[in-house]
Amino acid sequence: MRLLLLALLGICCLSACTVYGVGSEVPEKSVCVSLSTQRLPINRIRTYTIKEGSVKAVIFITRRGLKVCANPEAEWVKSAVKSVDSRSTTKRSKLQSSPPTVQPTTTSGTLSR
Repeated sequence: MRLLLLALLGICCLSACTVYGVGSEVPEKSVCVSLSTQRLPINRIRTYTIKEGSVKAVIFITRRGLKVCANPEAEWVKSAVKSVDSRSTTKRSKLQSSPPTVQPTTTSGTLSR
């Protein structure tokens, strides 16, 4: 009796794992349903992504983490993308061009051997 119960329990666990594997495809959450027509202040935009699905969109991610979908053909969107790109390349070039600063160390006292 215990063997039968253990076998049934094993089959239930196995079937739960296979059912999970079949239906586990989760649709992407960052899909735009509509596009914003209001301009975002460029200083509030942290980054962006470009999505091409049923609706072509640029998804701006603000400093607060909000996602705003915008029309990639709009002029303000194009200028905002250029601004964010130039901001990121400026930061990158500053990091690459500045040599690491080495602080001189001073020792007080004398060394004895």
